[in-house]
Amino acid sequence: MRNILDVVWTLAKLVLIAGLIALGSCTMARTLLKQAPTELPEGWQPDPRALLPEELARSLLQTEIYGDLSLVPGIAVRSSAVLSGSAVEGLGTLTQWQLKIGYGAAERRVDLVLVMPNAHPSAPVILSQNFCPNDDVVPLPGVAYPSDSSFDCAGGGLFGSLMTGIFGRYIVTPPLQTILERGYGFAALYPSQLIPDSAEDGMAVLDAMFPAADNRPGALAVWSQLFGIAAELIEEEQGSRPFIAYGHSRFAKTALLAGAWSDRIDGVIAHQSGTLGASSVDDEDGEPVSALLSSYPHWAGPGLERHAGNPSALPVDPADLLNMLGDKPVLLGNARRDVWSDPWGAFKEAKRAWGEDFTAARPGDFDPAARKAYWLRPGTHGVVKEDWPAFLAFLDAHFGKAQ
Repeated sequence: MRNILDVVWTLAKLVLIAGLIALGSCTMARTLLKQAPTELPEGWQPDPRALLPEELARSLLQTEIYGDLSLVPGIAVRSSAVLSGSAVEGLGTLTQWQLKIGYGAAERRVDLVLVMPNAHPSAPVILSQNFCPNDDVVPLPGVAYPSDSSFDCAGGGLFGSLMTGIFGRYIVTPPLQTILERGYGFAALYPSQLIPDSAEDGMAVLDAMFPAADNRPGALAVWSQLFGIAAELIEEEQGSRPFIAYGHSRFAKTALLAGAWSDRIDGVIAHQSGTLGASSVDDEDGEPVSALLSSYPHWAGPGLERHAGNPSALPVDPADLLNMLGDKPVLLGNARRDVWSDPWGAFKEAKRAWGEDFTAARPGDFDPAARKAYWLRPGTHGVVKEDWPAFLAFLDAHFGKAQ
């Protein structure tokens, strides 16, 4: 009997692992068999095509990929409260906002959780969008769990243990104590509270929120606006300071969008953003647009369907999005075996977008002091122990206490 149970348990774990890998937009074959280069391929030259004028790029990114980013849902603060003045070993003050966002019957509740270092009350704030509910990301007393969510990845449960085991120790909860000690605040948002991250439920909420829109925004566009909303709320109550949009995978895409569209965002850390982020849309290694639309039809605006079978015909490129980030500090995070997110494609687009301002001579170069930095580590899709030291080194160089 015990042997049978062991086999069943092993099969169950394999099924869960397969589901988690799908959640991370990667495949086992790609993860195991390919690696992105650390050196430039022999004879490679940057793409010589000129970038689009910014206003044209802004228009085309909306009509052809993300949908109309000017359609901001109605916003109101339902409540705000200080939960603790001595959170995280006494280092921080914990505040929570409960917001209502949307129109009429489409109104949604969204929670914002902020931990600020008591030693640096005007510290820069890392605004983070996450796969997991806020009470998993900031596991402190009083942090609300979204009652309308069926998704939970608490570290003590099986799903949470598999999440961290496969996607790294920091895929759920970041190193909060280290972040506070280094002089940064950390704010958590769970975008699925606004637009559920599932094809059926996500499309239903988008249709209800934007029933008459000719070019309704996709979930990526709507999620991206949460960064600016969070920055505005924190600034109104706690004063002006720099805000850095941070996200991994799909939320790296939203961090880039927020940095390109919002003047409230001062810097971006986009970790493994992949297709519809920093990476090429038509590389052989990266996630195909057709596969993304099949699995996540709610992410993009309606215009992207026209290019599902021929993404090279898109009249706008990821480089045009990167170019819209202007002079803001940007870190593109990558992993060598995460070829589904196409690290090499991101490097190529960065070279085209930023030219001489992108000083990485090869994919293996990491200079945290560079205004436009590229981070490539061994491993796969996720947020692992090596990532946050790199993120914080980048932040120290551009937003640290000496700045």
